[in-house]
Parts: sequence; C-alpha cells; structure tokens
Amino acid sequence: MPDQPAKRILALPVDGRPVTREQVQLLAEVAGCELSCPAVEELGYFREPASRDHLAAWVSERAEAADGFIFSIDMLVYGGLVPSRFIDDSESSLLERLELLKQLKRGYPDRPLYAFCATMRLSNNNENEEEKLYWADYGELIWRWSYHSDRFDCLGNSEDRNWAEMARAMIPEQIRQDYLTTRARNFAVTCRVLELVEAGVIDRLILPQDDTAEYGFNIAERRKLQAMVDKRGLGERVLIYPGADEVIYTLLVHQLQHLGVIPPLKVALHPHQPDVIQTMVARYEDRTLLESIHCQIAAAGAALVPNTVAADAVIAVHTSGSQQGDWAMEQPLPDPVAADSDWLSSLKKNDKPLALLDLAYANGGDPQLIQALPRPLRSLTAYAGWNTASNSIGSLVAQLCVAVNGGSTENNRHLLAIRLLDDFLYQADFRQRLRRQVPEAAADPDRLLATLETLYLEEAREWLQEQGFDDIQVDSLYLPWRRSFEIGLRTRIGSSCEAEVNA
Repeated sequence: MPDQPAKRILALPVDGRPVTREQVQLLAEVAGCELSCPAVEELGYFREPASRDHLAAWVSERAEAADGFIFSIDMLVYGGLVPSRFIDDSESSLLERLELLKQLKRGYPDRPLYAFCATMRLSNNNENEEEKLYWADYGELIWRWSYHSDRFDCLGNSEDRNWAEMARAMIPEQIRQDYLTTRARNFAVTCRVLELVEAGVIDRLILPQDDTAEYGFNIAERRKLQAMVDKRGLGERVLIYPGADEVIYTLLVHQLQHLGVIPPLKVALHPHQPDVIQTMVARYEDRTLLESIHCQIAAAGAALVPNTVAADAVIAVHTSGSQQGDWAMEQPLPDPVAADSDWLSSLKKNDKPLALLDLAYANGGDPQLIQALPRPLRSLTAYAGWNTASNSIGSLVAQLCVAVNGGSTENNRHLLAIRLLDDFLYQADFRQRLRRQVPEAAADPDRLLATLETLYLEEAREWLQEQGFDDIQVDSLYLPWRRSFEIGLRTRIGSSCEAEVNA
C-alpha cells in the first residue's frame, strides 16, 4: 500500500453476521485501513431490529474521526435487512431517520458518503423465518401473484393474468393489503434516498435486488427506480443490480480508490464455459451471469479488460452445465459438466494473480472442481462460492481489488482461508452432514452447535493443513443466528491471540 496515514471508514452493515461485518473489516485490514462498525450486539439479532437511536448516536459521536462513510439504509432506517420486511413503523417516522445523512454531509461535506438500500425481496417459498409471519401460509401464493401480475403487465399474456388472479383470490384481502402497504412504504423510503443522491448528500448509492427473479412486484419497482435514475441523470452515482450482502465489500473498495488508498484494478475473465455465462441466469437473480459480473466489477470501480495480457488479475469463472444447483435447498446440478482439462491446465499456467469464482451451485462451492484444481488452493488470491452468485462475485472482486494492489499477503491469506472453510467446506459439505444428523425443523440450537463442533472442527483443521494454510488456526465455531444456514468461525493467524478475527 502507498506510504500514507491509515484511512478510517465509518460503516453500518446490514446486520451483525460475520460475512457482512467482520469479514469486511478484515478486507479493510488487508488494505491497511480500518472499517469501524458497531459491535455485533448493537446491530440487532435476526428478526430483532437494532436500536436505531443508538446507532445514530454511535455514528454522530465518531464521525469527526472518519475519512468516509458507508451506510446500509436498511440498518439505519429499519434496524436491519431482515426487519425491513416486516417492521411496522410509519413511513414518516422512517423518513425522519434519513436526516442523519443530511447532518453528516453538512458537517463533513468533503468526506465521501456511500449508501446502499435493498429492494425488498420476494421469496418463492413458505418459509417465514425472515418474512412476515403469514409467509408460512401464503408465501408461495404471494410470489405467484407478484410474478404473474408483473409478467402480464410486461407481456400481456392472458395465461399470466389467469394465474395471477387465481393466486390473488386465495390470499385473504387483509394480507394482500398489508403486504402491498409494506412494499409501498419501503419504496417511498428508497425514493427519498434517491432524492438525497440528487441533492448531493449521498455520493454513491447502490440499490441491490435481494433474492429476485425476472418478474415481480420488486422488478416493477426496479424498473421505476431505473427510470428515475435515468431521468435525473444519476447513472454515474446510482447502480441497480442483483445482490445484497456483498454490497458493503464493493462500496468499501470503491471508497478506498476515491480516498487514494488503492488504484483501480484491471481484470480479465477466464470462464470455464464461455457460452454459458452469457446465457445462464443464476438462481435468485434476473439477468445473465455475465451481466451480473459486469455490474459487480463496475460497482467496485474496477475495469474489465478483454485479455489477460492487459489485466492486473484474472478471475476464473466456474460453472457446471446450463443451470445452477443449490446446496442449501438440496437442488442437484440439472446437467453437470466435468471441469475441462484444458481449462484446468490453463489455470496452472496462469502467471497473474488468480481468483476462483465458483458458481456451479448457489449456497456453496463445487467439490469436483476443488478436487480437480491443478494448483494448490493457497496459491489463489481470492475464492468465493457463497449464497447467491452476486454475493460471491462482489466479495471476490473486492478482495482481488485490495490484494493485488499491495495489500497484506498475510491478512489476505487469512481471508482466503475463511472463504474456503465456509463457502466450500461448510456450505457444500458439512451443512448437509449436520442437517442429516439433526433435522433443523425440530432442532435445538445448542444441539445443532454441539453436533457441528464434533463434525467439523477437527476435520476443518486437518483440511487447512493439507491445503498448506499452516499459519491459519481455527479455534472454535458458532452459529450466528442459531441455525444451520450460516456459520461463524473464530480464526487467527499463527499463535497470536491479538490477530484473532471473528469470521
């Protein structure tokens, strides 16, 4: 990194999970900077919103010492991403919470203020863990009503109109009205946030689409938002694309460029299936993989170049067939394709920093790829295969931007090890083992944790050693939201307890 005073960025993440807080802080450490976030216990817990008054005071007290700001509007306004979908505050009371941003800009006009605000997702199942409670009975019907209503509006197909009406008729009117009112309220908040960009309060805004599809009420909102952005000439400062949890990563590296900590990165793609990434729409997204990759690279302030000669680094993009599988939802690959030997050989010969984007599955990496990889995992600059495709893409691009530009090799290897332990080892393997032993529907969280500790810890330590990560220690693990979907790892570099990071 350039010889300069360390930069300090003040941030509100979407919640306190390791992947949205501690791991992003570790990425800042790779760059020799500090990402200052509230303590985990100050960021709410799952469905329980954070104290927004406390967070506003926390920001105000620390603003003077910050070189820049990155805020999740969902955390600032609703108390977290999950609570944003069901918290019952009035529109006026929510809008008042945006006043803090105006105060910051008045007090510190030259410091970059970045923000992100998710379009309220629309999940296509009857799981209500992260939704209004009536989702358990009507979630799939609401999704069908939404999807076919918007598809009819776009295409005029009478079959869609019939499907929409059938679904709508099966949902009680009170629930329909409640759902639409909540969506309208949140959309009004997002519109006000756009006005703050136009007024120069917010310097850069990302409006990610959380768990989306090609059509739906949320996609209709996206079209309206994009029209507003275009009409107001805000295209350089406002980006709209699929994602959510990864946005703080891309905003971080973009702000580090703005502050002069790192230069923009030039990256080239090296896809396993070049035709597939141009046509495949990943699960929970609304555009092709290639389009999503373009969006995430732009969000990070990086540039996509046509060949490896012109690139600072290379992203190897792995897919396996024309559709993704999904480890968490137990969806196998529909038409798996073995990793091509020529492509694998080319990875071994590549002499540029290499990042591996593992997109064969949603919610976990591809074991066949990892086993076939012709170079040691420790030689990678970055790896990602977690949750949705855009979650993986954005976080991987961000890590590459920092690591290639003189970042701490030691801290970057630590972050690489965490991603492999989580995205590959846990999500693609041990989560399934855990769920087979302890069915989650009736699981006691303490039993879940105890079983996972027995299953995972020793094997994970041995696996790390086998992969050459001799300096990374796994001390313990936890379940951040007391469920099996995500994991928390307490890891450290070498034997120094001071280097411990909650991952």
